[in-house]
Amino acid sequence: MTRVKATSRRRGRRHAQPETSDEALQPAEDWAAIEVGATVEVTLAAGHSYTGHIDSKTHDSGLVWVIDSAGQGRQMYGNRDGVRLRPH
Repeated sequence: MTRVKATSRRRGRRHAQPETSDEALQPAEDWAAIEVGATVEVTLAAGHSYTGHIDSKTHDSGLVWVIDSAGQGRQMYGNRDGVRLRPH
């Protein structure tokens, strides 16, 4: 009788590598003073900006959800994404 070697289900999988790009090294924006409901100007890393209001945020202010004033929907941003929020 010949034994057949069992194949691993994990073969070929790679572990996630930590980010080493410049984007991962962005300094954190301090959004603690921005309150839920506040109107803000959102400036994206690419330079595009729009006005919206803060719909929700995490307790540590690391993530915020902004609803676009022009009706383009709700977007989540992290304080290390290169996005700037300024009171409007």
